Amino acid sequence: MAIERKDPIPIGKYWVDALDERAIFYFDAWAIRNSGTVKVIKKEENPPGWLSASKRRNWYLFEVTAPTPRWQPIQNLGLPTIVQSPTAPTAAPVTSSADTATRPPPVTASSMFEGLFDDTKTVVIVAGLLYLLTRK
Repeated sequence: MAIERKDPIPIGKYWVDALDERAIFYFDAWAIRNSGTVKVIKKEENPPGWLSASKRRNWYLFEVTAPTPRWQPIQNLGLPTIVQSPTAPTAAPVTSSADTATRPPPVTASSMFEGLFDDTKTVVIVAGLLYLLTRK
């Protein structure tokens, strides 16, 4: 995924993470101030966990319809990431924050069992142990 470093931000679609209260306020104020050229398509609000000390985090998918002065980078609000659009047809298609991070598939009991027998040595050892345990 490519980051847009130009100022003003060119026409196109982008996403950005605001990783704390200050960054969220800063981005929201920027979007309101530039409401004639910036349209927030999607906003995902992630409040801090009830039992965790994590900070509030918002993810934004937005469109710039005319070149718009970029916000000044601050801590926990970096530069926008380019999303697939007519102006960037080869960029990654993004519709939610889940599209912006690579996550391993969830571990299940069956996948753990299958992974155990991927290695030939493991199969031989387990078979040998089973033989020794069941031998009279």
